[in-house]
Amino acid sequence: MKKILLWAVAFSVLAFSAKADMFTLHVKQTSTSIDETRSFKSVLDLFDKYEDGSLDSIISGYDKTADATGSIDFRGIPMTLDFVWDGSKFNLNFNVQKANISETFSGVTQEEAFKQLKDYLKKNKDDLMKKILKSSVKDTPYDLVAGSPTSMMATMTDASFQRAGGGVLGNFVSYLSPNGARHHFKFNNEDKTADIISLPLAKTFKFGESGWALMFDMPLTYADFDGSKSFAGQLGLGLKVPLVQAEHFKWDIIPGGRVGAIGSKDMISGGLLYSGTITNNMQVPMGPVTVSMTNMAGYIRDFSVKVADYEVDYDLENWVYKNGAQLRWDISDDWAINTAYSYTFYTGSNLFIDKYHDVGASLIYKFDEGSFFSGVGLTGNYTFDGDDYYAYRAGIDILF
Repeated sequence: MKKILLWAVAFSVLAFSAKADMFTLHVKQTSTSIDETRSFKSVLDLFDKYEDGSLDSIISGYDKTADATGSIDFRGIPMTLDFVWDGSKFNLNFNVQKANISETFSGVTQEEAFKQLKDYLKKNKDDLMKKILKSSVKDTPYDLVAGSPTSMMATMTDASFQRAGGGVLGNFVSYLSPNGARHHFKFNNEDKTADIISLPLAKTFKFGESGWALMFDMPLTYADFDGSKSFAGQLGLGLKVPLVQAEHFKWDIIPGGRVGAIGSKDMISGGLLYSGTITNNMQVPMGPVTVSMTNMAGYIRDFSVKVADYEVDYDLENWVYKNGAQLRWDISDDWAINTAYSYTFYTGSNLFIDKYHDVGASLIYKFDEGSFFSGVGLTGNYTFDGDDYYAYRAGIDILF
């Protein structure tokens, strides 16, 4: 038992190195020969240091009386902030092409022009933020709430599917499953990574031998996107309704609901999502082998939330469909192997990755009947979209 707990701790604290910061500022000024880039893990660090608009607090030697070209990489979304002197005043051109934002602000000095931009952002920050967040979901793999298999939307989908019998655990078990994953993206001709540590906890309450069961789960997640941190939590509920409970065929319907929250001050991002799902699970026992098929349809949307004094509202509305097959082989009284495949796709709001595959396997050691825990397993999973994304996940499953 002590070794099992040590394994659990080891898997739950998996850590990986990040390649680069999520936010970069590039400044070019001909008069001073400046052509430099600064990177930041938090967008708040960038905005705080860029507060007066002169940039001399960030880049030594910057001349706040001369023209300058600035560009910001806002977690994959390019923005431009160009100062141009027209002979009587400075014009600050602010452009976010992917979000269809283009504005010009004027002042006798760069500081005055930048103050006009700040006032504009304060008055229109909610509408601007919505446009930028929609672009983040659609055009980049970095968004926390939706857009890729690293997002809250995807992890909620996967958790609902797992609880309804899909994935390598299946069979509506109770478990504690610490795991770590590294996600790889090809974005703007660069290799990007995201590292995620998860701690799913699930409990099933069976109603005698009737086949009915009530299922709760509460996955917790920590993510590192190139140095920017985020935290997430979910609460899910499902009801297993047995339709057929024959010796050689079992058929269950599982309606479920789920709410999830995620936030990051580093990325000025966060969200509150809720979902409803209906899942069909069929199992065919054939001696030591059980073949299962799981089909799920669900609806997911977001609530607006406030993060770091910003109103964050994605206005997302998606339908999700996840289908898969599982095979369990009881090698002996003590050992079992589970394998699983699933395919996920979304419709509705545009997402950067709206379809992907999962392949997983687990090796389970079953404890003697009467033990507090029913077994322990090692799990591996590979996720891919067939193009510019793949991920590896490894973890330990403590079953009870």
